[in-house]
Amino acid sequence: MKPSKQLASIGLALACGMGIGALSVGSFAQGNALRWVNGTYPEAYEASMDASSAAFERKDMEATRSHMAEDFATYELHGPESPKLLVKGRDKTIEVMNNFFAGDFGSSWDGAEVEKLGSIGNTMVQIEYDRYNMEGGQITIPTFVIIQYKDGKRWREWRLRPDPAT
Repeated sequence: MKPSKQLASIGLALACGMGIGALSVGSFAQGNALRWVNGTYPEAYEASMDASSAAFERKDMEATRSHMAEDFATYELHGPESPKLLVKGRDKTIEVMNNFFAGDFGSSWDGAEVEKLGSIGNTMVQIEYDRYNMEGGQITIPTFVIIQYKDGKRWREWRLRPDPAT
């Protein structure tokens, strides 16, 4: 990826996480200031985030589904064709997740650690460290993730991975 395109993707990720999340919250529109909460999520979202993560760790897609809005969507902010929509719709997302775990790469997934960076309104920001058991040993893939909530459920997710070539 060209450096200018990579910088544009990173800029878009930050703009999505900070700007879109703030603009979509009604209290911001009413003139109330939103504040960045470091390392934690608002109580209204934290229980759902923790339960959703635990369900995914167990590869329990039915429980994972219960934490997603019907029109859930995931966007990729890395790679030569980014930004791009990866998957749209809760049912399609669950189908993609099931196929991922059934595939060679996905079947090597061995869990993840999550570092909560903070939140603004209904938008959470975190880094996920996904572990995979490969023939040459375990590898970890970090991903910068922005998650937006709507009506108490995960609604939008933007994912940005560092370019391994840099």
